[in-house]
Amino acid sequence: GGVVLAVESGAVSIIKSTVTNCSASASESGGGVVSAWDSGAVSIIGSTVTGCSADQDGGVVYASSSGAVSIINSTVTGCSAGKFGGAVYAGGSGAVSLIGS
Repeated sequence: GGVVLAVESGAVSIIKSTVTNCSASASESGGGVVSAWDSGAVSIIGSTVTGCSADQDGGVVYASSSGAVSIINSTVTGCSAGKFGGAVYAGGSGAVSLIGS
């Protein structure tokens, strides 16, 4: 993850933050902002995420066998992934919710 890498950890929350131009390289699975493996829920709340990318999957969040992914009351612009999930890739994870974003 360009900002957070969580492996076998608890929940990850980014709250009332500005995240700009973060990236995850091809050697990583993805998650321009957060990459979560076998972890708890991932929440981005009241934040602005701009220009983040992943060479692989999940321009903002990559979640594998993790909890739910929520992006709530946030602005996400100009984010991309080289393969799947310009904003979120969730494989074997909980529900994905985009609310008021």
